[in-house]
Amino acid sequence: MLTIEKLSLIILFSFIMNILLLSVLGLSIYNPGRSFYILSKLRKIFDFRKISYLNNYPPYYWHKINQFIKLPQSESDVIMLGDSITDEGEWIELLSNINVKNRGISGDTTERIYYRLETILSTEPKQIFLMVGINDLINAHKSVAQTIDSYENILHEFQDKAPNTKIFVQSVLPVNNQVYLYWQDNNNILELNLGLRELAIKYNYEYIDLFSHLADSKKQLDTRYTKDGLHLNGEAYLVWKSVIEKYFMDWNNINIPGD
Repeated sequence: MLTIEKLSLIILFSFIMNILLLSVLGLSIYNPGRSFYILSKLRKIFDFRKISYLNNYPPYYWHKINQFIKLPQSESDVIMLGDSITDEGEWIELLSNINVKNRGISGDTTERIYYRLETILSTEPKQIFLMVGINDLINAHKSVAQTIDSYENILHEFQDKAPNTKIFVQSVLPVNNQVYLYWQDNNNILELNLGLRELAIKYNYEYIDLFSHLADSKKQLDTRYTKDGLHLNGEAYLVWKSVIEKYFMDWNNINIPGD
C-alpha cells in the first residue's frame, strides 16, 4: 500500500534524480562523451520517463491518494474509478449504496490510474467500474492506439492482483465541441471505445456502453447534459446511474445466501 513514508521516499528520490540530471548536464558542457556514458548507465537503472510523469502529477492527485490510503477499505467495496467525470459524481447518493467508494481523481489518465492501483486493489474490492481515457487524448495528446495499450496495463493488473473482483469497463463519453471549446474528435472516442470493448472481451470483463446514452444525433455530448461540453450535470449522472444500476442488482443477487 502507498503510505506517507513511500510518498516521502518518492519525493526524495525525485529530488536526488534531478540533482543527478543537472550534474550530467553540467558535465556535458566540458566532456560530452563522458556525460553520454554516465547517462546511458543511469537509464539502465532508472525509468526517467516515469520519474518525469510523477513530477508532473498535481498536488490534488497526491492529496486524494493520501486520503484514499487512510479511508477504510473492505472486500465489499464497489469502486467508481476514473478521472474528473467520475470524481464529480455523488455516487453513494446516486446509487443508494453505502459500499460505493468514489475513487475518481480529476485529470487522471490511464498512466496515473495505473500508478495508484495499489491503493485500489489491496483488499480485492467486490466491483470496479472503470472509466478513463479522455484525458489521454486531450491532455496527454496520445493516439487512440497508445491509449488502448496503456489501458490494457490496468486490466492486466486487475486480472493479476484482483482475480475475484467483478470488473466493468465503461465506455468513454462523447464531448460537445460546439458548446465551449474544441475538446476531441468524437470519432477518436468511438474508435477508442471499440478498442475498449475488444479489451473487455479479451479479459472476460463486462463492457458498458454509456456513449450512446449521452450522445445526440450528431454523436456529440447532448447539450442537456453539460455546460462546458465535457463534464456532466445532474441529469447526466442520473442517466449514467440508470445504465449501471442493474449490474449492482445482478451482482448482489448472485451473492445472496441460499439462492
